[in-house]
Amino acid sequence: MHTNNAAGAITRLLDWGVEPFLVASSVIGSVAQRLVRTICPRCRRSRILEMDAPERLTFRLPPRRIEVWEGAGCHLCGETGFRGRTGLFEVLRVTPAVRELINARASSDAVHAKAVEEGMVPLLEDGVEKALEGITTLAEVQRVAFYEER
Repeated sequence: MHTNNAAGAITRLLDWGVEPFLVASSVIGSVAQRLVRTICPRCRRSRILEMDAPERLTFRLPPRRIEVWEGAGCHLCGETGFRGRTGLFEVLRVTPAVRELINARASSDAVHAKAVEEGMVPLLEDGVEKALEGITTLAEVQRVAFYEER
């Protein structure tokens, strides 16, 4: 099913008429994924993110030296700077606290917030980690996973 995040799958089941007690007792987890383009390994280049770069505010990056990566474009990637794809993921475990929220028909936002409080890594955060590792770019993460701030 298509939802914005892993918590959305829980509330979508409720919207479809599945009783909360059935969802709470039978669902053990939910996974959300988005595919992002990966930086071409042949033309990959690093740069230091300036202290006044808009990405620092957009992604709430700390005020320290941050190296980011991008593809310059080459014949291997068709001059795009990207070659292949990788996934961004968030895995929501249905814990007792989440189960209580499901039974109370809590909103997707409330379920998501509780899951994050209990350790779930949101899609956007997973994307930022992958961008800082040089797997993809911050622009690519923003393109596919920035629904949370809209």
